Amino acid sequence: MVTTNAHISDTSTNFPEVRKLWSGVDITNFGPYYEALQTRLIDRIWNDESLKQEILTNPRTVFERETGITFPADTEVKVLEEPENTFYFVLPATPPVEEHWYRYEQFSSWWPIIDTFYYFYNRLGGTTKARAYRECLQALWIVRSWTNETFRQQLLSDPRSIFEGEIGIPFPAELKIQSLEETSNLIYFILPKNPQFEKFDSSATVGEWWKASHGWWWWCTSLRFRQPAMNTVTGVVG
Repeated sequence: MVTTNAHISDTSTNFPEVRKLWSGVDITNFGPYYEALQTRLIDRIWNDESLKQEILTNPRTVFERETGITFPADTEVKVLEEPENTFYFVLPATPPVEEHWYRYEQFSSWWPIIDTFYYFYNRLGGTTKARAYRECLQALWIVRSWTNETFRQQLLSDPRSIFEGEIGIPFPAELKIQSLEETSNLIYFILPKNPQFEKFDSSATVGEWWKASHGWWWWCTSLRFRQPAMNTVTGVVG
């Protein structure tokens, strides 16, 4: 897991420090604070090629300097940039059983994004595309993998069949989908593409939109997921 330092550096007035007090409340132990740290960091990366290259080659140093986040000494941190026509799907290590419900709540932040896609596709007249998102609560595949080893192995060996089969959405045939499995000593961060350079038009598939939005969501959510559990509730997630 990840711990935070008291000091968070700020190297540019164009990217102000993330506030620790929101409406007078210290929010440094809450998920949105970590998401704000990740958003600030990717904003800097999108605007500083040297910083981008540095985090690709020496991620631990960049995370610690730019966000105040430190990782356990025995943990290898890898930051990858997706090549063209490749989608990396990160499958984190299964957390202890007593943390399942706590982690499930963290992943549930994906739901509002799905609802938003469903709404806008309906508004634009894409009823068929919207229906794919209507069923997309099943997209919490990471959570399902905690209690279903067969499903987890399918996600690792053939993620395309899960993505297309579970919610019935097409991905471009030329797109390579690769799962990256984390362990207790190895974690991945995937740099989301700058939205200014994403090219979507009326011919884009639902899968292309899902790929882009999932990459952004996981970049923001993964840091909060890596924090020690504040409170745990024993339950079954499956």
